[in-house]
Amino acid sequence: MPVCIYQVPKSLSCAKPEAFAPQLIAIGPYNHFSPQLYPMERFKIFAAKRVLDHFNKLDLKQLVQKLHNTAPFIRACYHRYLDLKEDTLLYTMALDGLFLLDFFHSYLNEEGSFMTGPEDQVQISGVKLTKDAIIRDMIMVESQIPTYILMRILVLESSEPDDSVREYLGSMLLSFCGKHSPLMLTHTPTCSDAVSKHYHVLDLMYHLVVSEQEKVETLALESEGLCKTYSNCSNTATTSSKYEGIVLFLNKVKGPLTWILGTLKRLKGMNIPLPQQIKRPLDAILNVSNFQKFSSETPPVQTEAPVVVTMPSVHELHSVGVRFQPSKGGIMGIEFDEKKGLFYLPVLKLDVNSEVIMRNLVAHEALTKPDFLIFTRYTELMRGIIDTVEDVKVLRTEGIIESSSSLSVEETEELFNGMSKSIGPTKTEKLDETIKKVNKYFCDKKKANPYTNLTSYVYSSWRLLTFLATFVLLAMTALQTFCTVYDCPSNFKST
Repeated sequence: MPVCIYQVPKSLSCAKPEAFAPQLIAIGPYNHFSPQLYPMERFKIFAAKRVLDHFNKLDLKQLVQKLHNTAPFIRACYHRYLDLKEDTLLYTMALDGLFLLDFFHSYLNEEGSFMTGPEDQVQISGVKLTKDAIIRDMIMVESQIPTYILMRILVLESSEPDDSVREYLGSMLLSFCGKHSPLMLTHTPTCSDAVSKHYHVLDLMYHLVVSEQEKVETLALESEGLCKTYSNCSNTATTSSKYEGIVLFLNKVKGPLTWILGTLKRLKGMNIPLPQQIKRPLDAILNVSNFQKFSSETPPVQTEAPVVVTMPSVHELHSVGVRFQPSKGGIMGIEFDEKKGLFYLPVLKLDVNSEVIMRNLVAHEALTKPDFLIFTRYTELMRGIIDTVEDVKVLRTEGIIESSSSLSVEETEELFNGMSKSIGPTKTEKLDETIKKVNKYFCDKKKANPYTNLTSYVYSSWRLLTFLATFVLLAMTALQTFCTVYDCPSNFKST
């Protein structure tokens, strides 16, 4: 059971900590014992009781006893050591797992649901509990419950075969992800694969957004790059191997060589007349001053510096004739047609939960797939082209952004500009190549339009031009006042 649930480091959460820490309800052992979230525990108990009453097979105590053999698997899923007794851990996981099953069941269009409906606002201890607040808290990286545990609870409680239970759970998870995924899903796995091949609901949502096609194309690009650089790599490895051999040999003979060089220096200092055939090579040997440095050096290591996405805004691209159209291939469907000036971007669905979901998808990718940050690169691209409210309006008009009525244009603009930058190379060659094409197209079009160049020059220099105009106006006013007092026409009249 690999590690799949992490605590978000401060380097990822510092920009907006509240997007990674539950604000209303605690799910999972990382946040289960947060005092500020205790009032919602009663709601989870009510939900767990509804599920147990629906199946009417095992009560909570019996369920925990049946889960005893899963404790090592639960601990293995979490990156941080869980300093909890086994019974405490199992009761925590059972309660939270029952609550999630109760919640996910509302996404199935079936009659006889044991879920009362989180759409109905519930009043508990003066706190209004809404469905959106639950979604934001349960989708966070630290709030994940392994799908393995949800499956075990359903198998123990239900009398159906394991395959049917797996299909049932998978349909719930896929319905939830399809409803709240910020990007259009590029593929839909089977219900069985949704349970067996993904660790938790956030991991499932990530892989639904980052399609299998993206993985294949990325591996092909990396293999192609590897083939191109194979000869260089082999030459570099051979050179490095030879270099290390020379250094190892010099380190072994450093003592005798140092004694010989010292003896030759003393011999030269005695001013003994030597033939030219001996003196010339002796001087060359004694001029070797970098022996100590050479013997301790190591081959330089070249590191790849991270590249920050810099792109013109949507308004600037629109001004040079770039048009935007929805793509059908997800993130890897991002392309730019230089001949037609068409920029293909995936359709983005935004609502009040989108910012938290996207930030946690970025964090999940950084923690689990640091060598392939495709979703992070996409958010950087969107942050690069969205600078103002006008940019958002253009993308909404072109059908790239689909925002709900509850999310204003200003909030959409702030969502992308608040995203943090990547902290290392993303290894997304195809997307980076598209970004280069867009930048080149924009620069070429801008240079070819003298009016645009003049307008950009004037707009960029308006502060300086305003200062000069004000200075000239004040100087002319001062000159006019001076001439009015001292009668300049008569005093400076030429004779």
